[in-house]
This record gives sequence, structure tokens and C-alpha cells, in this order.
Amino acid sequence: SMKRSAIILATVYLCALTPATSMPDTTKYVSWQQPFSEVESLDYREADQRIPYGPSTQQFVDVWYPGNDIAAAPVIALIHGGCWLADYDISHIGPLANAIAEQGFAVWAIEYRRVGQDGGGWPGTFHDIASAMDRLSMKPDPRLDATRTVVVGHSAGGHLALWAAGRDRLSEDQELYRKAPFLPAAAVGLAAITDLESYATGGNSCQQVTVKLMGGLPTEQPERYDQASPATLGTDIPVVLVQGDTDGIVPPAQAERLAQARSVMIEEAGHFDLIHPRSPAFGELVRYLQEMSNP
Repeated sequence: SMKRSAIILATVYLCALTPATSMPDTTKYVSWQQPFSEVESLDYREADQRIPYGPSTQQFVDVWYPGNDIAAAPVIALIHGGCWLADYDISHIGPLANAIAEQGFAVWAIEYRRVGQDGGGWPGTFHDIASAMDRLSMKPDPRLDATRTVVVGHSAGGHLALWAAGRDRLSEDQELYRKAPFLPAAAVGLAAITDLESYATGGNSCQQVTVKLMGGLPTEQPERYDQASPATLGTDIPVVLVQGDTDGIVPPAQAERLAQARSVMIEEAGHFDLIHPRSPAFGELVRYLQEMSNP
């Protein structure tokens, strides 16, 4: 019957979405446009190590080593989103970090000071990302091949990841400048905020936080936006922007604002599908990570 054929087809489709390696959670991914609560509720293996990079309780990196003890594994520097707000910490990116490590990568997941915390916002949030990235090259770990680092960020974390990919372009007279910054080999933005100036003028609650992050509107703090917006700063490394076309938090047009990036639109995907390890978007992400960490 037609109904039975549809069920068989759906089953085949779901099986095709399930990566071959074991996943931390047994539930099947059933529909697009998953809510944040669904991502938050996934089980995952805790990080193998926590490395502080500063004195604040938010200044640390959680590291997952690949399950099969690969010597000198490529590194995925992972930056979580949450509108740069104190309310959203690193824990919700754990399922994605765990799933990426299962695919043979080392994951360097960065926590940072956020809006609403001491030292969060301008310039502390940016300094934290810079310190956590620079830490990769400071004390080489034989389990990590830092030369094959891909920085990946979701949403506001996508903004910070793309900023980390272009901060070598800052000049000495700019506040966020650092001498000899560590640069990743490539970058991936997942529903990334690329154009901070246009985002800051939007009306949704996440867009409104941009003004708090930056200490004013683009008209009030133009020099800050010049330093902090990937669309203005640009980058010299390969970038892929993965975006869901039904995203209500980061407008899909943001994926077109970074001139040199390759933009990938995923149909019917919402904002949080892009960090759900059982979504079809996960397979796409792994493909880009494998490609970009082996230049």
C-alpha cells in the first residue's frame, strides 16, 4: 500500500541520516526546526580535560580527544552561541562536541565571558576568544595537530569564530590587536552572525543584545564594529557558512555578507538543527571538517 511504502521510505531516509559511528544518544532525529530544549536534553560524554586560559571561572577550554587515540588529530576549535549572553553556557554544545570527536577529531570547545558577566562584552569577550585560540599554539600537545585547526562556531559563536579567522587583519592601533595571533587553517560558521552592523539594527531579542556586547549602536561605536564585524574585517582563510533557510534568529541573508565565504543553504532547517548531532546538517558539517582539516 501507499502508506506502507511511505513508512519504508521514511525508515530508509532516517537510516541514511544516522552516522555509522556510535552516537551518544539513541533517539532518532524526527523533524526539522528542533527547539533549543531538544538540543539541550541530549546525552553526551563529558569532556576529557578542562584547561583554564585565564583567572575567571568562564575562561576555560573543554577538550574531547578522538575515541580512537589518533596521534596528532586535527583540531576543531568550537565556539558555542547563545546571543553572547551569560544565560547560555558551554554545556549545550556538548552533544555536538562529543559527536565531532567520535568522527576522529580533537575538539577544543571554548567557554568565554559573556554579556551580563564581569569582563564580558566589549572587549573582554573578544580577548577571551583570542587567548583560547592562542593557547592552541603555546603549549603543543602531541595529541593535537594545531596546524590543522578548523574553527567552528554557532550563531553568536559563529560570529566569534569568523572574527578569530580574521583578527590577523587588525592593526596595532586597534584595541583588539594582538601580535602574532594564532590563525586556524579554515573556518565554518553554523547560522553565523557575519555582519554585526546590520544585525545590531534588527528587532529580535538576540539582535538587541549586539548593542550590549558592543557598548552601543554602530553609529555610536563605529571603530569597535570595524574591528569586530567579520563582514568588515574579512579573512584570508577558507570559510564555509552553513545556514538553515527557516532560521528565525539569524536571518539567512547573513550567510551572504562575508564576501569570500562559500555559502551552503540547508532547506527547511532551523537555527538549532545545525548543532543537533542527528540532523542531516551534521553529516554536511563532518564532510566540510574532513575536507578543510586536510588542506
